[in-house]
Amino acid sequence: MKSSNIQQQLLDQLSTAVVLLDQAGRFVYLNQAAEKAFLTTNKTLIGQRYSYFIEEDALPLRQLLSELKANGHFKQDKVIFSLKNGITLSANIQAQWVELEQRYLMIEWQDRAHQQKQQQDIDIQQQNQVSNRLLQQLAHEIKNPLSGVRGAAQLLAMEVSASQQEYTQLIEHEVNRLNQLVDRMLLRSETASKVPTNIHEITEQVYKFCQLKLPHQVELVRDYDPSLPELMIAPDSVYQALLNLVQNAIDACSEQPQARITLRTRSLVRYSIGEKQYPLCLLVEVLDDGPGVPTELQDSIFLPLISGKRSTGLGLGIAQHLIQQQDGLIEFSSKPNHTSFKILLPVFSNTQPTGDQNND
Repeated sequence: MKSSNIQQQLLDQLSTAVVLLDQAGRFVYLNQAAEKAFLTTNKTLIGQRYSYFIEEDALPLRQLLSELKANGHFKQDKVIFSLKNGITLSANIQAQWVELEQRYLMIEWQDRAHQQKQQQDIDIQQQNQVSNRLLQQLAHEIKNPLSGVRGAAQLLAMEVSASQQEYTQLIEHEVNRLNQLVDRMLLRSETASKVPTNIHEITEQVYKFCQLKLPHQVELVRDYDPSLPELMIAPDSVYQALLNLVQNAIDACSEQPQARITLRTRSLVRYSIGEKQYPLCLLVEVLDDGPGVPTELQDSIFLPLISGKRSTGLGLGIAQHLIQQQDGLIEFSSKPNHTSFKILLPVFSNTQPTGDQNND
């Protein structure tokens, strides 16, 4: 394999947008992150001057070249510049000369929105670690008195008549059931087995279940990309997490005179979850036009024991944990009339989606 091909493949693996210009200011190369950020292609721009695509006064090119001449490199944060296709970007920019077969100007754009999303993902993951420790402590606090109740029931069974022992047996049965529930919902020491799964089998189960008790003024609709590949997940865990999100959306919209909830699936190419970038991820999104998550709850919504229309006690914390067991993450954004909860699941396979996505 030629070294130039290797270099191009390495650059295409980066989440940072990289552009090469020749000494005349013409585009020579854009990596995949740059194509995605600029909504254009190498084919469109190669050979064109930068001013063909970037507004003349948007990129501080004179300052950039002056600093390059003086210092050998250029760096500026929070640069806002406009492209001629109507896109406005906010980015941290670095530039330097690179010597390949000739001298090129390499400019790196680090999208600030991407950085903010990445930090938000990391914060959610760290928050979930704290949540798990709290839940484990809570589980032990619950199980200790349950052990006492079981012991008392066993002692009581030795004192009562045979006809009354059915009551002590009932107590023991319920204590055992609660212990199992705590183990499953709070301790969660065992990770469910992962199997090849069509994500739409799960979304359809959730859709049909929620339709049974859907308030008359709430409409639940599906917007699927049927081309999505199978992925390795624990289907029951993802079902439980998705069901929680949809039920929360229904609860949040229940007092609206009219509301719409959309269950949406898509593929995301070269998508980052936290600090990791994956070649392909699947998105399962729950969108609603309800009142939104209260501002005071947004920073702590995945913590346990947070109450409100959008958080059912332990529900969202457990949902987040179940998805993180699949190497995924739940992200959310919310404002009045537009709330989005996104389940992001990486696809560990060479299988790629086929066909066009449904963007209706």
